[in-house]
Amino acid sequence: APDVYTAAINENDGKLMKALKKYFEQEWKIKYGSSNQWFMLFLKEYKDAVNYDFVLKRAAEYGNKYLKDCPILSIVLQLLFEDIDDKFFNEANVFNDLWCAITNNGLKSIANFSDNKKRLVLLQALREYYRPKLFELLEKSKIVDRDNLYELTLDNVIEYGWFQGLQAVEKKIIKRYFKILLENIPVSSDTSIKQGKVDLIEYWVVYSFKTQISLL
Repeated sequence: APDVYTAAINENDGKLMKALKKYFEQEWKIKYGSSNQWFMLFLKEYKDAVNYDFVLKRAAEYGNKYLKDCPILSIVLQLLFEDIDDKFFNEANVFNDLWCAITNNGLKSIANFSDNKKRLVLLQALREYYRPKLFELLEKSKIVDRDNLYELTLDNVIEYGWFQGLQAVEKKIIKRYFKILLENIPVSSDTSIKQGKVDLIEYWVVYSFKTQISLL
């Protein structure tokens, strides 16, 4: 049975693959159709792109493995950074590095990302990722949402990541509560890029060069 499933899933245009891709596409519409209209418009815009089918195929093959704990952010990243193909997921682990960088250090961790339209979409996706985690953390740290503090903190964390983003609002928070806040920052791990910007172009060049060397 496992061999039959493997053969079926590896058949790109087979019935099983088509059914699974349709399932995930419908699941996204049901889950996000009413609450995140911007996301549905984004998917519609990319529907005719070659990369859109790759993202669906990846979801069909691996389930939630690459969708992480925030499918919206994962899908947006996979579509925006279209040059990250399967080998960068499985061999070089570039997508995981990208994920950890942006969910730890915010939008500033992405180098060479100047397209305003794409930047706005990524900001919205990051808001979906950071909001529940940050608001839960603020509540647990007994920090009151006064003068729109929660939203202000969210804007800073999205742009600059956990540590720098929280530092930006430090003066608005009672010292002992701020200490609790810092001690409980959720950090994405399992990445080979711990700090600094993720310059994907440079990373790919280095990886491709190493791959060519190994083939000689």
